[in-house]
Amino acid sequence: MDELAETFEAYSYRTSSRFGSRVKVSIDDGNVTVTGPRVGVLIHRGWIRAQVVLFWSTVPALLAAAILWDWRFLALALGLQFAHWALGTFGAVSFWELANVNAFTEGTGGATVQFPVSAVSDVKIGRGWARHGLWLAIPLYVPGLNQMAKGFCVSFEAADGETGRDAVYALHMRTEEEGKALAALLREPLVHDHGNAGAQSQLNGAT
Repeated sequence: MDELAETFEAYSYRTSSRFGSRVKVSIDDGNVTVTGPRVGVLIHRGWIRAQVVLFWSTVPALLAAAILWDWRFLALALGLQFAHWALGTFGAVSFWELANVNAFTEGTGGATVQFPVSAVSDVKIGRGWARHGLWLAIPLYVPGLNQMAKGFCVSFEAADGETGRDAVYALHMRTEEEGKALAALLREPLVHDHGNAGAQSQLNGAT
């Protein structure tokens, strides 16, 4: 029996899925399709790693300022924090906006990734989207974003489509109801698997 297609619009957090800004998510015939602005692998990895280095370099600078009582290290720490903020803001605005412009000129909705629902794992709603070390790049922003994500952001792991590895997708839905609906659809194969396992267990117990 054919499944009815379900389509949502969401705002993608800039996680390892490399999508960002407004995306479309469709679930049809056992497959999930995500379409929207997406940056390249090297650009995203370089952007994240540079933010990690800039942010955590502040720690030894602050220690040096406290131990040596030298204002120049404090100025260095402030400069590193400003550079971290500037790089994060510049990347969020320019990289994905450029991808948006490219999609517009090509007459498309952006890059598209498709994977089976059965391959989706670790579905969460709310906190947990900054997994696999992403929090290291933006530790000061994660608590506030967790509050914003509560009930709205559906995160999960699935194929990246290019790297051969799974990526984290984090999709902020318009309403909590849409968040629950998307999470339920993504978890459906797992529910069926558990149901089949339970039925098989009962069958084994009866024989």
